[in-house]
Amino acid sequence: TATVDINLDVISASRMGKLSLRLLETLQAEEYSAGIHFAVYFFIQTRVDHFRKSLQPLKQAYNVGLRFGEMHYAVVAIRQFCLISFHSGENLMIVLEKIQYYEEKMKEHKQEI
Repeated sequence: TATVDINLDVISASRMGKLSLRLLETLQAEEYSAGIHFAVYFFIQTRVDHFRKSLQPLKQAYNVGLRFGEMHYAVVAIRQFCLISFHSGENLMIVLEKIQYYEEKMKEHKQEI
């Protein structure tokens, strides 16, 4: 029964995450988007959907984080974007290119990936 409880919590978390995303859109609160997208698409949606479905939202969190100066969220989002690219079976050379590209971008902002 413990497995069932965990699954129910993940499903509830997914619902709350989707509600959070709808609220962001309704309130037009894009300045909070990086953190919310990171939390929803890394911590929650990777447990209920295929990893690849989180790639684009994590990349969006990175871009929004850069735009609003939320460097912490930009860094963690793009780090997880690269990690999930690897775990989802993407060609290793392409993953390596992504890591090197974003590593350079982060250095421009005095951050580390």
